[in-house]
Amino acid sequence: MKWILSPLLFAASIFLMVSGFVSFSKAKNNKIASPLRRVLFLSGTALAFLGAAYVAKDELPAYCLYSAYFCLIDATLISLVVFARRYTGHHTRTGGKIRYFCFAALVDCVMMAADPITHWVYSLSPYYDKFGTYFFRIESRNIMYWYHLVLAYLLTAAAMATLGKKIVRSPKIYKMKYACLLAAISMILLTHALCVRFSALVDVSVVLYPFAGFVLLYFTILYIPRGLMERLLFFTIANMKDGIICLDVDGKPVHSNRNAQVFCSSENDPKAMEIQIERWFRENITTGANNQSWSLTRRVDDTNRYYDIEYKTIFDAQYKYLGCFFIIHDKTEEYEGISEEKYRANHDLLTGLYNKERFNEAAGTEILGNTDERYYIICTDVKNFKIVNDVFGTDTGDRVLKRLAEIFDDFCNDNYIYGRLTGDRFALCVKKDSFDERALLEAISQITNFTGSNSFKIYVHVGVYEVKDPYLKVSVMCDRANLAIKTIKDSYSNIIAYYDSKLRESYLNEQKVISLFEDALANREFCFYVQPQTQVNGRVEGGEALVRWIHPSQGMITPGSFVPVFEQAGLISRLDRYIWELACSQLRKWDQEGYRQNYLSVNISQKDFYVLDIYDIFTTLVKKYQIDPKNLHLEITETAIMNNPQSQLPLIDKLRQFGFLVEIDDFGSGYSSLNTLKDFNADVLKIDMGFLETKAENEAKSKTILRSIISLAKALDMEVITEGVETQEQVRFLTDFGCDIFQGYYFAKPMPVEDFEKKYLSL
Repeated sequence: MKWILSPLLFAASIFLMVSGFVSFSKAKNNKIASPLRRVLFLSGTALAFLGAAYVAKDELPAYCLYSAYFCLIDATLISLVVFARRYTGHHTRTGGKIRYFCFAALVDCVMMAADPITHWVYSLSPYYDKFGTYFFRIESRNIMYWYHLVLAYLLTAAAMATLGKKIVRSPKIYKMKYACLLAAISMILLTHALCVRFSALVDVSVVLYPFAGFVLLYFTILYIPRGLMERLLFFTIANMKDGIICLDVDGKPVHSNRNAQVFCSSENDPKAMEIQIERWFRENITTGANNQSWSLTRRVDDTNRYYDIEYKTIFDAQYKYLGCFFIIHDKTEEYEGISEEKYRANHDLLTGLYNKERFNEAAGTEILGNTDERYYIICTDVKNFKIVNDVFGTDTGDRVLKRLAEIFDDFCNDNYIYGRLTGDRFALCVKKDSFDERALLEAISQITNFTGSNSFKIYVHVGVYEVKDPYLKVSVMCDRANLAIKTIKDSYSNIIAYYDSKLRESYLNEQKVISLFEDALANREFCFYVQPQTQVNGRVEGGEALVRWIHPSQGMITPGSFVPVFEQAGLISRLDRYIWELACSQLRKWDQEGYRQNYLSVNISQKDFYVLDIYDIFTTLVKKYQIDPKNLHLEITETAIMNNPQSQLPLIDKLRQFGFLVEIDDFGSGYSSLNTLKDFNADVLKIDMGFLETKAENEAKSKTILRSIISLAKALDMEVITEGVETQEQVRFLTDFGCDIFQGYYFAKPMPVEDFEKKYLSL
C-alpha cells in the first residue's frame, strides 16, 4: 500500500511546487502572489515529507518525518490565513492578530520536534498490508495532538471566516471566485474531520491538496469573471466627469453617459443627441479626419460654461473602421480656477487692490507708455500701525487697511493706478497735472477716528516722488517716496513730504556710514574721548567717556554724523560694547599706575537693554580687567528704564548691589517725571542744562525748579551732576543750589585720553 501512497503524495507535492512557480511567473510583482506561493510551496513540501514518512523503514526516521510534516502544516495554515486576509483586503486591519497564531504554532512545533523522544503528541506503529509490506502509521493520538488539531482547525476557520465575510460584502460578479476558494478549503477540512472521527488508516484529505492548490492559483491569478470587463467599462463611462457618446459604424449613437445626455438635452428628447451629432459632423469635423477637437461656450443658468469637444475614430487590429466616439470635457472649473489664480497673483487678498508686483507692472507700463507726461508716485504709511495691532488687535488692524483701500477706491479715478505694497503701505501712480494734494489729504483724514478712541488717532503720512526718469524701476520710485516719509515720520502736523535730491544724498551717506562700520570696528578706528567732570572744589577725578571716530582719510567724524545712523541700523549696541571694553581697559591701566580713585562714566543706550545682557556683560568686564566696579559709572536715561520698568528696575538694583554707580542721565531733557526718582534707585542725578534754556522772563521760574530738583536729589541721598555748563554765572548759581559736580565747555571740552591723563591725573 505504501508504494501507492508515497508516489501519489510525491506527485501531489510536485504539482503544488510547479503551481508555485507558475504563480511566480504569472504575477511576479503581485502582492497577493507572495503569500499564495508560500501556501503552495509549504503544502508541497509537507506532502513530500509525509510521502517520505510512509516509505521509512525505521521508527525514528518516521517519527522525524511525521513531526516535520505537522510543523509544515502549521506553517501552511498560517500562510493560508495571511493569504486570505491579503486577498480580501483585511490584512491592514487584522494583521496584528496573526502573531498569536504564530506563537501557538511555535509551541506546537517545539512539541513535535521533541515527540520522537517524549511521545506526547502521537505514537507510531507499523501497519502490514496483505502484500507483506508495512509502513508506519499514527496509532494513538495523545493530548498534544489534540492541541495541534485545534490549532489547525482554528487557523482554517480564520481563513474561511475571512473569505465568507468577503463573499457577503462583494458584488455578485465577484462572489464566485471567493466562494470557490471557500469550497475547496471546506472540502479538505470536512474530509480531514471524517478521517479523524472514524480513525481512518491514512489521512485521505491530503489527496485534495493539489485540487485546492489549483483552485487557489486559478481564482487568484488566472480567473477573470465573465462580463467583468464589460461591466467595468460600462460603470467607468457612466461615472466619468466627461461626457461620452459612442457611435457604431453607421453613425448611430449606441451608448452615452448621463453627462453627455445633459449636454445634448436628450434626457427628455432622444432625438436631441442625434441632432447635436449631425451638427458637429456638419460644422466641426472634416471629412476623412480621424481625430479632431474644438472648443465652445454655452450660456447655462445665466452663466457661461466652457467645453472642449474631442472626436476620435475606432479601428480594429486589421485597421477596419468600427465606429467613433465624442468626449465632452467641461472645463468651466478649470477656466474659473485659472481666472481666480490670475486674480490672486495680481491682487492683494485682504484689500482687493493691486499687489506690489502688479502695481509695479501697471505703473511702469503707464509711465513708459507716456514719456512726454509727468507722473507722481505717491506712497502712504500709517503712523504707529504696530500699536494699532497691539492695542486694538489684528482684526482692527485689518479693518483699518480695508477702510484705507475703500478710501482709495472712492478717491482714485481712471487717472490713478493704485495698490497695496506691503503691510500698511499703499502706493498710487497719477499724472502730475491730475494730482490734487488737498483732496487726497482730505480723503485719508477720514481714517483718523476709525478706532473710536478719543485718546488714539490714526495718522497717515504721504510721500510724493516726481518721476523724472521714466526708465527707473517703479520699486525704486516707491523707495524714494518712502524716503520722503522718513523726514516726517515722527510728526503729527506734517503729513505729506516731497522727495528731493538731498534726501537721496542723505540716504546714500547713511548707507556709506553703515558700510564702513565693520572695517572701522576691526581697524580700531573708534575710540573714546573724556570730558572731565569737575567737583565744587575744582578737583577732577574722572569724566564721561564719549565715542569718537577717527577715520584714516576723513579724519574726525562727529558723533552726530554716525551715532543716529547706527541706532537706526541696529549697530549701536556693538559699538557700545566696544567702548565699554576700552573704558575698562583704561581703568585697569590707571589702576596699575596707582590712580585707583579715578573713574569713567559710560553710556548705555536704550536699545542695549533689549539686545544685550547688561548685567552679565558689565560684571564679566569688571572681572576680566580686575577693576573696582565703583570706578565704572553707568549712565542710563530715565526713558530707557521707564519704558519697561518691570524688568529694568530690578536690573538696576542688581548692578548697584554688585558695586556699580548708576547715574540718571539727561534728567530734564525729555519727559522727566518726579515719580521716576521715587522708583529709580540711582546714585547720581545728571541734569541737562537744556532744562534751563528758556526765555528771560521765565529765568526765575527755571532757577526755582532747578533748585527744587537739586534739593530733592540731595534729600534722596543722590549726587548731582550738571552737564552743559558754559558760563561762570551758571557755575555760581548751581554752586549756590548745591550742585556737586560740573561738566561742560566752561571747564573743558571732550579730549583724547592722553590729554586727560596729562592735564588731570598728574594733579
